[in-house]
Amino acid sequence: MKKVFTAMAIMALMLLVWYISQPGYGSKLSFEGTDVYYTEEVTEEEAQRLGEYLVQTGFADGREKSVQLAKRDSVYLFRMVVMEGVTKDSTNDLTFEAMAVTLSYNAFNKAPVQLEACDNRFNTLRVYGR
Repeated sequence: MKKVFTAMAIMALMLLVWYISQPGYGSKLSFEGTDVYYTEEVTEEEAQRLGEYLVQTGFADGREKSVQLAKRDSVYLFRMVVMEGVTKDSTNDLTFEAMAVTLSYNAFNKAPVQLEACDNRFNTLRVYGR
């Protein structure tokens, strides 16, 4: 009996350590290979609407991608993991700016959107849009 209790205690401790070590990206929905994380400032409905829009536009195309939807005051933050070096290439600026505007009009009822290009841990590298 003592061995069973010890084994259960070890498993519970391992589960707790695993849970604590998980990054706080928010809740997750998946759309055609694109993971859409959303923080507590955003509703699941808003994240769902974003995911559906990403599928409709072909952004969610079966290739593995990660984005995060957050909100600061009345501004939506569309945070997208990008490849290293993308933010240093100014030819991408117009594309990212246009994407922020398009998301504003088509996914968020013309509410302001900032696009944040991020590394694979959602650390912001560069901000585009409002």
